[in-house]
Amino acid sequence: MIVNINNQSQEVSENSSVKSLLEQLDVISIGIAIAINNKVVSKEKWEQTALQNDDDIVIIKATQGG
Repeated sequence: MIVNINNQSQEVSENSSVKSLLEQLDVISIGIAIAINNKVVSKEKWEQTALQNDDDIVIIKATQGG
């Protein structure tokens, strides 16, 4: 199935969860926030939250600086 991640189309496996998506993308889960279709998904729900075809996913990474 196809999802949009930070405005980029990405093919993912059927029945993927947020956690499995991050593993597939090699994204370290520390210091990030995830929103699906403009709704933030808490880290506690990443494993149970199933992705759907055409979901709009935003991955926000915290950065340091000033």
